[in-house]
Amino acid sequence: MNTKHKMMLDGIQQAIVSGDPTLALARIEALSKRFERDGVDADTRPRIEQTLLHLRRLAEDSARGTQRAIDQIRDILQNARTLQTYDKAGQRRTTPTNAALAQRF
Repeated sequence: MNTKHKMMLDGIQQAIVSGDPTLALARIEALSKRFERDGVDADTRPRIEQTLLHLRRLAEDSARGTQRAIDQIRDILQNARTLQTYDKAGQRRTTPTNAALAQRF
């Protein structure tokens, strides 16, 4: 595998791990253009395909983890909106919260 290709693949992995989808996509597009320009020889193709499969699984796992975190935060916010507290006189008070759910795309 070409050293430049290896560096670009490592950069894609770093972007995925750091949670930066914009950077990951930009690096994937740059790698694609580089492969179109340089070509891929038959000897290194299986290794590159294996690395790309690893990156795909990493990205899919990251997306699933992010979705689970979003669901957990949504549940926490929903529960926080229904908390009931008691004042010094023992009176129960409901304190609604108007926190907006964060969204990440």
